[in-house]
Amino acid sequence: MKLKIAGGCGEHGRNCFLLTADELSMLVDCGIMAGEKDGYPRLSDAEIKRLRFVFLTHSHADHVGAIPWLYDKGFLGTVIASEDTLRQLPFRLKNAVSLEKICGGDGVGTVRNVSVGYGRSGHTVGSVWYLFTVRNRKLLFTGDYTEATQVYAVDPIRDIRADLAVIDCAYGYDERSYGDCINELFAEVSALAAAGRTIALPVPKFGRGLELLYILSERFPRFCFGGDAHFLGRCKSVRAEEKWFKRWDFITERLSENGESADVFFISDPQLRSDGAIAAIKQILAKNGAAIMTGSCEKGTFSEKLIRSGQMKELRYPVHLNFRQYRRLCERNDFERVIAYHSRDILSENELII
Repeated sequence: MKLKIAGGCGEHGRNCFLLTADELSMLVDCGIMAGEKDGYPRLSDAEIKRLRFVFLTHSHADHVGAIPWLYDKGFLGTVIASEDTLRQLPFRLKNAVSLEKICGGDGVGTVRNVSVGYGRSGHTVGSVWYLFTVRNRKLLFTGDYTEATQVYAVDPIRDIRADLAVIDCAYGYDERSYGDCINELFAEVSALAAAGRTIALPVPKFGRGLELLYILSERFPRFCFGGDAHFLGRCKSVRAEEKWFKRWDFITERLSENGESADVFFISDPQLRSDGAIAAIKQILAKNGAAIMTGSCEKGTFSEKLIRSGQMKELRYPVHLNFRQYRRLCERNDFERVIAYHSRDILSENELII
């Protein structure tokens, strides 16, 4: 059995792992590298046409954005993901099956002689980690994983034996703790609020926006929070997505579509690519507002332009693991071989025999 790393190791993005064994050929994730002309996974036409399954960990573009390209290249197989991840995808799938249908209530099922287990990864609604058993080999893929989540439910990876584990280590050797990061964020927000400035927070359509709403509403109980239509819609859907949350009592009446009346306004486009997102942040900045990027900035985006001009500050809100947390996760389990992915800091072999 062979694992080919088609993207995601030694880089932040393009996450894609090809597993082949005799008649079996499957991918875990199929993402793009934003800002690159040829940011697609390193897969040949023959490999793509042979594929039978693509398992998705969650709906972010660096994990799913190359699926349309995969179809264009001749992919005829089945896409498998949680029901919520399938609903979140911004493109149509030709053939899809939900994890819930395959695995049932106990979280374990079988697809073509592959045993499939999964758990919630704490990253966003619908995000999962996988434990596959193929030809008596156990393979763990964490997807984007965190146990520091404040609102999302996580099924901690503990006491698992695996022949190979592919583990999120997006922050590499940056050892800043969760507490250090949010204290830095709180200090900046406090200073801006004291100066009477509205704060724009560009966030993913699904993910850390709700985490930020929770921690800021707890820390600043008098704040009024605003958001675009998508963000407010996410807030309204929390109770319907209850199984993905460990708390949903943080949605308050202090939510508004009016950016002018908000202390903090959420924009559901982290790189500010859409015309609506650019217009919204320009309006806030034009009235002595401020902007904070809490995730990774991509090249060539309007977010990068604002950061370079000094109009937006970068302050991380952690939603991944760093190297210390990665090592700790390894110590809590029994992994024969480990690959750290999602980080520019850590390189890996391109192909492994398992």
